[in-house]
Amino acid sequence: PKDKKIYDLGFGAGRHIIYLAKLGYNMYGDDISKSGKKITETGLRQEGLKAKLGISDMTEIPYPNNFFDAIINRGVITHNNLEGIKKCIAEMYRTLKQDGLVMTTFISTESSEFGKGIKVSPNTFIPTSGPEEGVLHHFVTRREVEDLMKKFKQISLTHYKHEGLLKIGNYVSAHWIFVGKK
Repeated sequence: PKDKKIYDLGFGAGRHIIYLAKLGYNMYGDDISKSGKKITETGLRQEGLKAKLGISDMTEIPYPNNFFDAIINRGVITHNNLEGIKKCIAEMYRTLKQDGLVMTTFISTESSEFGKGIKVSPNTFIPTSGPEEGVLHHFVTRREVEDLMKKFKQISLTHYKHEGLLKIGNYVSAHWIFVGKK
């Protein structure tokens, strides 16, 4: 139903917020990027749409318990260490209503970027070059996703692997897409 509140955690340039706002949903979102927020606000304004946007870290969602009907976390959660990922998941669970839906993606250990850069802990690396230079990446297996998301009732868990948008060398983008319910 269109009166539902959907939260985009780590909205980036706002593509999901704008798309879902066009469909009539009540959109909310937070990101750490001030420039991403400005881009999203411009896109919303150009389309005559509204959303409640803020700046915050993904490990501290600034909303009360049981507030959202659905939460989207696309390509963001694994830009963290394992402790931060667990905090983010706990915050999503806390702010999601009972029977609310969650969709989040995790970078797979089958990504061609796995193991590249500076290793900071098991399966966690900081790239030393490229478009995400200096950004923390934690790569996960299916088993780890299932363990991390065990508080949610799993609806689906899909492994998505492709050459990526950039088509650079032997680059392979690989992600786990988790859909669940509180």
